[in-house]
Amino acid sequence: MAFGYSAVLPLQKDDADGFYVLTKTIAQNVKQNFKNLLLTAPGERVMLPNFGVGLREFLFRNNSFELQNDISDRVNSQVKTYMPFLDVDEIEFLEEKGIAIKNFKNTLSIKIFYSVPSTGLSDMITII
Repeated sequence: MAFGYSAVLPLQKDDADGFYVLTKTIAQNVKQNFKNLLLTAPGERVMLPNFGVGLREFLFRNNSFELQNDISDRVNSQVKTYMPFLDVDEIEFLEEKGIAIKNFKNTLSIKIFYSVPSTGLSDMITII
């Protein structure tokens, strides 16, 4: 049986790791957990009704400074509560106008630069 921190999501069968593919490094595990925090809607996680940034809730709001502020506040609040070992270094909003992605012209991408001071880890996650 192989060593790992948690199952990689979405679940993938792999006999080499036991039954499921496992995250092998702290960096992989932190990134997966942070992504889950960003994409989970409040009320979706069993026994933790306040867990999650719920980025989908912001989906159809007009892109504005207020929206970006709301997202930043929500990310920082959730990280402080559920991942206090992680520092959000920067949140960057990338607006792409006029670029057709499957007939959708306007998109807002979010790049979040983060670090884990206790391990020296720093990385970035992008949500489109």
